[in-house]
Amino acid sequence: MARAFISAPLDEQTKKMLLQLDRSQADVKWVEPEQWHITMQFFDAVNLEELRDRFAKIEAAQTIGVLGPRVTQFGDRHLVVPVQGLSRLAENVRQSTGRLAPKQQLPFVGHITLGRTKSDIVPNLAGATVQGNFRVERLMLMESVISSTGATHTLVDSTSLIPLDVSAHSNDI
Repeated sequence: MARAFISAPLDEQTKKMLLQLDRSQADVKWVEPEQWHITMQFFDAVNLEELRDRFAKIEAAQTIGVLGPRVTQFGDRHLVVPVQGLSRLAENVRQSTGRLAPKQQLPFVGHITLGRTKSDIVPNLAGATVQGNFRVERLMLMESVISSTGATHTLVDSTSLIPLDVSAHSNDI
């Protein structure tokens, strides 16, 4: 059994924008930018091959993620950027994975984890304005291995989403 998750990656423009935030505060364990993603569904103990089979059958449309409006704290110690607009995609992923999903599922709350505080402090970055949007064009199936140094995420599979139909609105220009 494996720990795994299905996520939406960030585009390079969004990563560059987030890298402009002040990530120098010492009592925050910062997530490396190559690990930034939006988790659609997490699996604590799952048969990875069975999950991979279901992942390959996901059919969903590209969508637009909307960042912000500001960096917030999520739970006790997570410093995050909220992401709106991905609920339908997350629901599609959850329906596609069916019984493999945890029995006690938390509601989907789109976010990018920037870091975790090491104590009960309010990070300097909390409240900073973050605005923008990006197109979610693919999903990734990731295996997550926990060690004493933290989690390591390894790509298991990736799938492209159905392109948005921009031609339907070309006469509106």
